[in-house]
Amino acid sequence: MKSRYRFLSSAVCLCILFSLNPAVAAAKPKPLPGVKAADLSTNLENRRWKCSKPEKANANATTFNCSSNDKSASVVVWGTNTRDITWITVNATTKISYGWPRFIATLPIDGVDPVAAQKWVTSALNSKNSATKMFGDIKFNVVIGSGIARTLTIAHKNTIQP
Repeated sequence: MKSRYRFLSSAVCLCILFSLNPAVAAAKPKPLPGVKAADLSTNLENRRWKCSKPEKANANATTFNCSSNDKSASVVVWGTNTRDITWITVNATTKISYGWPRFIATLPIDGVDPVAAQKWVTSALNSKNSATKMFGDIKFNVVIGSGIARTLTIAHKNTIQP
């Protein structure tokens, strides 16, 4: 009887360890809940951005790129398929283009208050240091580049950059 308990206990422990393993999270990133790739690309195209068609990046990911009309801002979107978004990167190369990361911060991601996200991104863009903020399970990260360049990334907290 004790050997059965040990076996079951070992099986449960292995299942827990396997599910918490970061390599497993990297293999199957969680989509950003509530926002779809088509909605994002359509929204940007309605603001005169140019977006590429989604294409297969590798066996587990698709991607598409969008750029602003004046080429001062760009968005790279990764997903597990052509519908779901797992990672968003927004690059702004001028102070005027900082409005685009602020705009992307207002996407309707479940569990994220868009007003609070936009306020935090605005503050982080004007900072001198890179910063990260969690909104529920969604991680917002602003990286301060050389000069005035800024990059915003949005992904689930366990997603590893594609």
